[in-house]
Amino acid sequence: MHQHTDTQKKHARTQLSGLLPGELEEAVVRLGEKRYRAVQIFSAIHSKGVDSAEGLSQIPSALRQLISGEFEISLLRPVRTSVSELHDTQKFLFTLTRLPEVKIETVLISEKGRNTVCVSTQAGCNVGCEFCATAKLGFRANLTPGEICSQVYLVKKLSGADVTNVVYMGMGEPFLNYDSVLRSLLLLTNEKGLSLPGRRITVSTVGFRQKISKFADDISLPENSSIRKVKLALSLHSTDNGIRESLIPSSSKNRLPDIYKELVYFYRMTGTKITYEYIHFPGINDNPDDIKRLASLSRMLPCNINVIPFHPISGELNGLLAPLNLGPDPDTKKLLSNHRLNDLIASLRDQKVVVNLRNSSGVDINAACGQLALAGEKHLSETH
Repeated sequence: MHQHTDTQKKHARTQLSGLLPGELEEAVVRLGEKRYRAVQIFSAIHSKGVDSAEGLSQIPSALRQLISGEFEISLLRPVRTSVSELHDTQKFLFTLTRLPEVKIETVLISEKGRNTVCVSTQAGCNVGCEFCATAKLGFRANLTPGEICSQVYLVKKLSGADVTNVVYMGMGEPFLNYDSVLRSLLLLTNEKGLSLPGRRITVSTVGFRQKISKFADDISLPENSSIRKVKLALSLHSTDNGIRESLIPSSSKNRLPDIYKELVYFYRMTGTKITYEYIHFPGINDNPDDIKRLASLSRMLPCNINVIPFHPISGELNGLLAPLNLGPDPDTKKLLSNHRLNDLIASLRDQKVVVNLRNSSGVDINAACGQLALAGEKHLSETH
């Protein structure tokens, strides 16, 4: 799989939407304009979703021309919108302006008065989780801060939805694109832009030593107060180290005892409870020992456990998951009503564990957890 690096784009123009207000001020002054123009530009991009120089109507035409020549403004090109027939869910396919052959997917989930955008942080992924369709693509490119934020703004524009929440649970591993993710959080929460409250954003990771503690330190800095309450979710999926290593190859170097220590540190630094994501693999991670360990884990620090049905993906499953190959046309309703799934949740609740069943929103358009793979969309509308 061909990979793209920053060195391949040495002469790329700076992405305007990736600049924080102070940096934008410096750029505007360098172009010979007053500092206050920076606030107008930042607000237009991050609050109003402007993605062209022509759309910056509040600034002089001469400045618009300078910006158009020096900065990259439009970062993503919409290709297709897929609409679920089962849930109030849409999936958006984009190409990167700087790498037109590279595509990403973004999901909008609307339920109970909330409109949640699930953003991608990488095109593809190199973690290699056996249950994830994105892993089958391999790694293609890290997304820039502007490209991460632009997903939110374009989804808002294309759908007309008022975005209330953002989850970093799309394509890629956020902590393997750490700097871009951190900056995108600062951009999304900035009071001069979208001003999304930090508590309405969740970053999900499979867990990397020293990354979780670094994240806790960084969001706790005084200058980063807008992201202090950003939530953290750990893709757990098994409390057994051996099984987890089979599911998530990177966990062989990031073992659970070390990850747990960092989660405790995260809670002590931020006061924000942890979410554990737990995909249910029937017969693999739902036995009595699993339930005991999950109950014990839930008492370690304030948390909740999101149990997620296993969703069918394209391609063969290997190793422990081989028995779960479901064929080309799985019955999703049967999958979601699996009695072992219900038994797992009931057993955890008997142990006083705070557990939620995650809705499989968009499973019919390959938009549910683990299904993003750029292919197999049943699209009902084209976006041009």
